[in-house]
Amino acid sequence: MARQPQVTRTIQTTKCKVLCIDLVNEQPFTQEVVLPRTYKDERSMMKKLKPMLDSETVKVVHVQSFVVESTLYGMTEEEFIEKATILPARTSKI
Repeated sequence: MARQPQVTRTIQTTKCKVLCIDLVNEQPFTQEVVLPRTYKDERSMMKKLKPMLDSETVKVVHVQSFVVESTLYGMTEEEFIEKATILPARTSKI
């Protein structure tokens, strides 16, 4: 079978271990979350995590640890054309 052309992209993600509080049972627990991109500090991560995890019964308290991972993603050109969103053409400033 011939090799099919691929569209590839290396994406950096931040894998966080987050300390949360269950307000109903009054118990702390740890949640693992994968965030897109990298973040300069814990405060930046918390800004992204709070809307994702905070609720009436759960509150995010602290980022216990995090690691940045690079992963190579890919799909065939046919899949890419089928699933991708068409964007406006880029214009160059000369």
